[in-house]
Amino acid sequence: MTYTLLMGNNFISNSPKKIKFYDKILFVLNQKGPDANDAPLISAKITNNDNKTIVEVNDNNCGYCDAKLIKKRDSKEHVLITDENGEIMFESRILDKNTILVSGVFNIDKNQKLVVTQNYITLPSGKWIMHDRINSNNKDIVISDDGIRVSD
Repeated sequence: MTYTLLMGNNFISNSPKKIKFYDKILFVLNQKGPDANDAPLISAKITNNDNKTIVEVNDNNCGYCDAKLIKKRDSKEHVLITDENGEIMFESRILDKNTILVSGVFNIDKNQKLVVTQNYITLPSGKWIMHDRINSNNKDIVISDDGIRVSD
């Protein structure tokens, strides 16, 4: 069964795999197994601007959360990590067996970060991306200043 990624009010359908900002992998999506009822699985390594891992999620389970962050939810259906001010650092939520929502702050390097809210994606350049509909054709997705596209 195919699934759709909902990311910053952008719909990426047909089971996207790796989600990248240019060539940096933000997170990876997979299906649990051959069962058509299996929800998508997400794996991500979230770093701070010094490239230190602050959150690590493997197959929808938060295996590591920095002591300065708050693990509000940690289940297969909903992982939610915030900072002390309530800002979402990482969230993945299975809305149904066919849809996964992802939000968070993805540091690209020391000076750049990509912020994904439930309403839009803010690129390091300050540009917003929202309301795109992309058919991934079961391939990787690249986010860039030119928008969201299927990887070559």
